[in-house]
Amino acid sequence: MAEPKTREFQIGKSKSQHGFVVGGFCGIVGLVMLLFVGQEVAQRYWIGALMLALGLSISLHAWRTGRTHGGYLRLDADGVSFREWGATVPWGEIADVYQSGSRLQPFITLRVRDAERFLAGLPQDEARRLGRNRLWKAPELRIPYSAVDAPRDEILSAIETGIEESSSRLQEGQDRT
Repeated sequence: MAEPKTREFQIGKSKSQHGFVVGGFCGIVGLVMLLFVGQEVAQRYWIGALMLALGLSISLHAWRTGRTHGGYLRLDADGVSFREWGATVPWGEIADVYQSGSRLQPFITLRVRDAERFLAGLPQDEARRLGRNRLWKAPELRIPYSAVDAPRDEILSAIETGIEESSSRLQEGQDRT
């Protein structure tokens, strides 16, 4: 059977746009404090400078994390890797993929077969990082729907196809022995 093809999904545009909106709002508040607020506010210069710095740092963070260099979500022969996880989940470790969360915060969720075995198979630094990650709730790894710039059904279908191809390759390997 042929090797699975690599699929890359880019970062969702809304993630960066939200950062720019919040950063811009903070910057405008900072400018208003510096330029238009009178003597009534004693610490207006400090507050204005702080709001400008906050707006600039939020906007820079949105710009830095929103740049695309490689896939944000990558499906290849090794498995599924999502940049925010900092780890790759091998196809054989994925038991199921489904939609979860609420209407306001939907997720694509991968359920791992054996969480302890999966973490033990990772390099120590990756396992430690993943253990502290907000998207890891053993045995589930979540992908925020808004983080990826692709339809949810397309992502679910691609992951399900990868799981099926992986299990059929595993079955073929067992049949040969």
